[in-house]
Amino acid sequence: MDTILTFVLRNSLGDCTNNGLTSREDSIILHYGQNLQTDLIPDDELILVERTIFGKQSNYAVPAGLFKSGRHSMAGGNFIYTSDSRFPSDAPISVHDRVETSKWEKQEEKEFNDSLNIQSFSLS
Repeated sequence: MDTILTFVLRNSLGDCTNNGLTSREDSIILHYGQNLQTDLIPDDELILVERTIFGKQSNYAVPAGLFKSGRHSMAGGNFIYTSDSRFPSDAPISVHDRVETSKWEKQEEKEFNDSLNIQSFSLS
């Protein structure tokens, strides 16, 4: 298992990560290579997912917390990169840190809060 400090590249038109990890951090540690022990990686660090599609490498990074949870994530428009020669790609790597909450998850959360008698409110 290898680790490297990477820097977030953001789109100047705005954030599309839905409050993903790269919207909050400027530098993030990336874990990559063989024999990753994902349970030891902090949730606010990245894991490199290596895959080949139609014979071409198509890698992306996922926050460890999302990877461990098994939730589906998608590209939020931000990338990571560093000038360190150990970086596992010749180009910036897309970060899949966008998660959309379904209406069912929102309903379950509301029912849970209701069962605990928790009131939600907004300061206006």
